[in-house]
Amino acid sequence: MSAPLKQKLISPVLMWSIIITGIFLFMWLLPHVWLFRRNIFTSLLLIPAALNWLYFFFGAVRVHRRAPQSAAAINHVVTTGVYAMVRHPIYSADILLAWGVFFFLPTLSILCSAAWLTVVMVAWMNLEEHALEEKFGDEYTCYKNRTPMFIPNYRARTQP
Repeated sequence: MSAPLKQKLISPVLMWSIIITGIFLFMWLLPHVWLFRRNIFTSLLLIPAALNWLYFFFGAVRVHRRAPQSAAAINHVVTTGVYAMVRHPIYSADILLAWGVFFFLPTLSILCSAAWLTVVMVAWMNLEEHALEEKFGDEYTCYKNRTPMFIPNYRARTQP
């Protein structure tokens, strides 16, 4: 399979279709059993998760308009802004938001949904990493070696 075709197959639409299908199945098949009692602390965790999502999603789009698209649409390695803190800012924020929702609504179906989203996104990040390394070579490898994959380094210096 050629690199451009492989890059086109790594589409966020396909990834989200897999995630949403899994979440639908978990919601439909699993009982909505509460795993622990929600309290003010677990409820408030949703706020920083949502703010983190807003910061990273819009920060990624502001720095690189093609960020939400497939690896094939990306035409250069972006290392500034939120990309100085984490290589996959949108996926990172999606994962944190999913876990924030779980702590807000701690049911078995939400736990499995958050875990499913995390597993699929980490696998997808790895697919994208391979496609981007093929596309950009050493430039992406150097960036990869100094920037975390999905746990942001909030202390990293960002440039506009």
